[in-house]
Amino acid sequence: MKVDFFIVGAPKAGTTSLYHYLNEHPQIEMSLQKEPDYFSDAAIQKQGIYYGKNRIDTEEKYNTLFNTQKKDVIFGEGSVSYLFYPNVAQDIKAYNPIAKIIIMLRNPIDRAFSHYLMDYRLGLVSDSFEDIINKKSKHKNAHLFYQQYIKVGEYATQLKRYFDVFDKENILLIDYEDFKSDVVGTVDLVYSFLNVSAEFVADLNKKHNTFTMPKNKLIRFMYSFVVIRNILSFIFPKSMVKAVRLILFRKNKKPKLLEETSNQLKHYFSNDVRLLESIIGKDYSKWIK
Repeated sequence: MKVDFFIVGAPKAGTTSLYHYLNEHPQIEMSLQKEPDYFSDAAIQKQGIYYGKNRIDTEEKYNTLFNTQKKDVIFGEGSVSYLFYPNVAQDIKAYNPIAKIIIMLRNPIDRAFSHYLMDYRLGLVSDSFEDIINKKSKHKNAHLFYQQYIKVGEYATQLKRYFDVFDKENILLIDYEDFKSDVVGTVDLVYSFLNVSAEFVADLNKKHNTFTMPKNKLIRFMYSFVVIRNILSFIFPKSMVKAVRLILFRKNKKPKLLEETSNQLKHYFSNDVRLLESIIGKDYSKWIK
């Protein structure tokens, strides 16, 4: 068994929703764990990335994430770390030379702030977004926060690595804004790319990764510990974990990025956006206007 396709990134660009929509299709079998990080495990461990989860560090463990008893299906997974780390594209190519690659791109400024808000919600970061991006934070993981929010959004070199080793026909680029404005059309495009039936209609009304905040500071503090989150996931089935989260978290109005910070990041990302445009031949100037 070989995995047939990979949603490699970017984080906070709609990959979770796409993962769930594709998993409903009878001809598609997605990994039980949305982000196994199998091909990026060594790099993640070396860096000591702060999220913490079950390691998938052998092909044997990797294969257990797929229901290989199913016939006439294609296998896919959605590890968004694969876009960022340098050697992953080549490793996936060596693993499956005809693998298909799906890359979802979002305005790097919006993506950065969304990533920060996720970490803040989880209690992983308490410094302001501005302190992180201006390297004023004294947190032990400050350099990793900067990487996750800023460096991960420098798409040009990351995409080039995939275009260098995979045929263009095996790479599908999806604009986050297109995905949001036309979910049906985008999912149909993915079906066509993966050569599965477009007659199946997934439940596209389900919302995934909606913005919530802990109901109080104590919950936020407790939830910041990886061990507590892992215990919840280990003890309770997925449906019950969702119910517990509904009790602990509430839907909230998403904070807005300061205009001054937005302008600062537009200037920062401008060169990378232009390089990205030259690599893939698409206009992304809207991101930095």
